[in-house]
Amino acid sequence: MSLYLQRTLRWLFDPDSPELGTLAREADARTSATPCDPDALEADTALFTRLLRERHFGVATGRVALPDVTLPRAETWGELGALRDELRAALVDEHIRIFGAPRASVADDGPAVERDVVAGVLVLRIRRLVGTPDDERLLTAWAAGADGDFAHDRIIVDLRGNSGGNDGHTHDWASRRLRAVERFCTSAGWSVRGKPLGYWNAVAWRQAIHGLDGASPSLLARRHDPQPDDELEVDVETHDLTAGDLPWAGRMLVLVDGRTRSSGESSAWLLRSGLGARLVGEPTFGMIEYGDIVQYALRRSGLVIALPTKSNDFGFPVEIGFPVDVPLDPSTPVADVARRFDTFV
Repeated sequence: MSLYLQRTLRWLFDPDSPELGTLAREADARTSATPCDPDALEADTALFTRLLRERHFGVATGRVALPDVTLPRAETWGELGALRDELRAALVDEHIRIFGAPRASVADDGPAVERDVVAGVLVLRIRRLVGTPDDERLLTAWAAGADGDFAHDRIIVDLRGNSGGNDGHTHDWASRRLRAVERFCTSAGWSVRGKPLGYWNAVAWRQAIHGLDGASPSLLARRHDPQPDDELEVDVETHDLTAGDLPWAGRMLVLVDGRTRSSGESSAWLLRSGLGARLVGEPTFGMIEYGDIVQYALRRSGLVIALPTKSNDFGFPVEIGFPVDVPLDPSTPVADVARRFDTFV
């Protein structure tokens, strides 16, 4: 049995593998105290190194050098936190995640999207940009409800603690109101016959955990169809923001803090660049130099790691976080910001 497809590109999950379903659900539930097999980890060192060399985008494309790596003889997954931190520092990539290693609390409980009106201001709380099938339905509905949201002339988008996911939801919500911005971002990423490499594993992983409905239609549409003669390509794209057909004359505040990560950060910058929103709070975490994060697994040890399949360039260093326009204590209740809205713009 294998976790991966045969006779095509390496490291593509086999969605029909029973082992994948079992491993994905177990890994998704891991904690720092979950036991692991030290002998199997030690034996997987060479394969782990090969995986990093072949599927960490920065390493494989020569952007960063891979240090010597040895998997520790750990008794629990939490003991791999030190290795995870070493890799993050060496590869300048905070996205690297080893499932079961300690994670800082990022997102608070609650639905992915919530709406409220406070003192005449529309308040949108966006906790995350990816999640369960229920989260995906809320995010899709958020984008679809843009006309109603932009009927308000004052909007707060609260991205504090947003752990990221897919900033395409944010773009879809704002697209018809955007101003034209040239060279918003440049990205380089792996593709197969014009489709992003990472979407195949992303779909397989989510479906292994949540069932066939676990992957959104947009994910399904963008994954490639693996073939024996596939070749991995690097596509470099310059992303401009195209002016929308429904210009918006309102004002917007975007609340961010040091826990706003990944696509939460790029969403904030998109709303600032494309809608003239003001960023209020404290600088973001700094986790957006890479993107399109994908899970990979080692069958013998059960180690699961998330690695990037593309890099982003916003024209300035972003691993220190995006700056804010107005500093504000990040614990300030959003209702207080709404009542004082005009003092921030």
